[in-house]
Amino acid sequence: MFAGSAVHGEVPAFVKESLYSPNAATVAMVTPTLAADIVILDGGLEQGIRLGMVCRVTRGLQSVGELIIIESRSDQSAGLILELVKDSTIQAGDIARIKTIQNS
Repeated sequence: MFAGSAVHGEVPAFVKESLYSPNAATVAMVTPTLAADIVILDGGLEQGIRLGMVCRVTRGLQSVGELIIIESRSDQSAGLILELVKDSTIQAGDIARIKTIQNS
């Protein structure tokens, strides 16, 4: 009965998504404060971003700097800038990826 029939219907979006977290988030905004600038990310625990992790921030193929995560919720997180590449600033739209160590 089912051998020759085709199933037509919508495939749920989660079917096309990876099972693994992307370990990355987009910079939503940078909020200046008296003590330090706070970088708000559009990604958090669901993207694998946890408190204390260090993220490398890039714009396209260019490295912009690094930040440390100070707060992480399910879909949003915040970090403090640890390092900036000379003459660079972190801007909305940049990508923050968890910095990992690769063994050879």
